[in-house]
Amino acid sequence: HRVLCGDEVVITLTDKASTNIEPIKIPLDIIYEDEDILVVNKPRSMPTHPSQNHHSDSLANAVMGYYMDSPITFRVITRLDKDTSGVVVMAKNKISAGILTEQMANKAIEKEYVALCCGIFKDSKGTVDAPIARKEGSAIMRETNANGKPALTDYEVISSNGKLTFVKLFPKTGRTHQLRVHMAYIGHPIYGDYLYGNSEDDAMTRLHCARIILMHPLTNKKIVFEAPIPEDMKI
Repeated sequence: HRVLCGDEVVITLTDKASTNIEPIKIPLDIIYEDEDILVVNKPRSMPTHPSQNHHSDSLANAVMGYYMDSPITFRVITRLDKDTSGVVVMAKNKISAGILTEQMANKAIEKEYVALCCGIFKDSKGTVDAPIARKEGSAIMRETNANGKPALTDYEVISSNGKLTFVKLFPKTGRTHQLRVHMAYIGHPIYGDYLYGNSEDDAMTRLHCARIILMHPLTNKKIVFEAPIPEDMKI
């Protein structure tokens, strides 16, 4: 069919829903949603993907439950560790996923975290520049290692109660466990972090993704997503 001036062309994209993720009706704290992206405030202790001992209580299960009657696949762009709360961005179609993934690769998505760290910082601001690699003999843990991949984190001290310090963290690279490893590396592990320093029985990692800034994949307009700081992180 020859397209004429003034004609409107509509393209319908079909998507195949994930068949290996069980849809579960779990409440979602939705920050933003449109035809292309879904942004939620993930609670602490919820894994992003199903895993051992967490087959049906992950964010993926909750999202698939939310879209139970829609052909949408779980496509997470900004994944968080299980005990890290805050902003998570997901794409609702292949085009949005491709564009946002490219933004991630080009370091065009800005992230701001907040954390409760052990001890008192000497400097109010600073940068941690230490390569990170997988720790030998462990499938999970990472460590600073001269042979690792470059990793850069800026930090800014906000307040302290004499024992714990509330800091803002700005990762400039995206290595696994980067913020946790870097804070432990400078002698101020994140409170409740059982892997890298503080392992009190009743504590969970006090790390929260407070803000993400990106360009909307279809409108190309800058958009800011924020998640309120959890009460147990305020000092």
